[in-house]
Amino acid sequence: MKLNRKLLVIAKGISVWWGIYLILGCCAGFAVRMIQTLFLTVKPMEIIMYAPYMCACALLLAVATYFIGETAKKAPRRKLRKQLFEILSNEGFSSNYTNKLFENAKDDIKNVLYIEAACVYCMRGEYDFAEKTLDAVDMVSVYDIAHSTGDYRTIAYYYCVKIALRVICNDKDGATRAYDDGIYYLDAFSGNDIVMAVMALYQTEAGLYNSAIDTVDKIKWKSLPKKMRKSYGKAFVNHVKACNLLNMGKYDDAVIYARMSLEAPCTEYIASEAEEIIRRAKSAKLAAQQQ
Repeated sequence: MKLNRKLLVIAKGISVWWGIYLILGCCAGFAVRMIQTLFLTVKPMEIIMYAPYMCACALLLAVATYFIGETAKKAPRRKLRKQLFEILSNEGFSSNYTNKLFENAKDDIKNVLYIEAACVYCMRGEYDFAEKTLDAVDMVSVYDIAHSTGDYRTIAYYYCVKIALRVICNDKDGATRAYDDGIYYLDAFSGNDIVMAVMALYQTEAGLYNSAIDTVDKIKWKSLPKKMRKSYGKAFVNHVKACNLLNMGKYDDAVIYARMSLEAPCTEYIASEAEEIIRRAKSAKLAAQQQ
């Protein structure tokens, strides 16, 4: 997320708590003033002195509450992410990985985990499961959270998976519609590695082969554990390059990158796709030589 948008999300979160504490402060001030007026035991409180102190204290409490709440909310997510990375390290994107996602798909992270599960199904080539899982996402809630908090991460990832699904299903029109619907949210995360990966797929489908290669070269794979950036990240990048090189008629280069992708494939589906690129590249080169 870009810094200015991240600061905006934090400011919105703090402003909600500040409003709550201001209301409580006003109620407390009114109650104290009423008690003073009724009993006249002390000098009546001066509003002109109370108001600035109340606003400052409310702001401090709002900031503290926001960051304490965010820390508490992220603790179980960090634990889950650690478990998922362990499964990913040992088994790859296995059924245990998706099972772990569905086991924890509840409350405020339900939609996030459904979207991630749909993404994994896409990488495994299980289109029907990806479609059903994506349909299970509560888009009313996703839109509401995005526009009330200013945090577009979840909705951006939703459109990433939707575009990727349409691309791998060879549904060019569907991919274009998904891209048009989600471009506003995707632009907010233009530097995100997942967004760039999907943009590379979309550019490949649109015939922008050089642009697709340029896009994957910019991906740093910060969303992956360090030890997997050179395996899964490298496999995806090389796969996309191989596909685009094949489309550009650079058959020898396409074979080289497809083989590099096979060194550490993300899933069996992507491995089979890389093997298909090698077969097609060799066949196309042979046909060109015979002409």
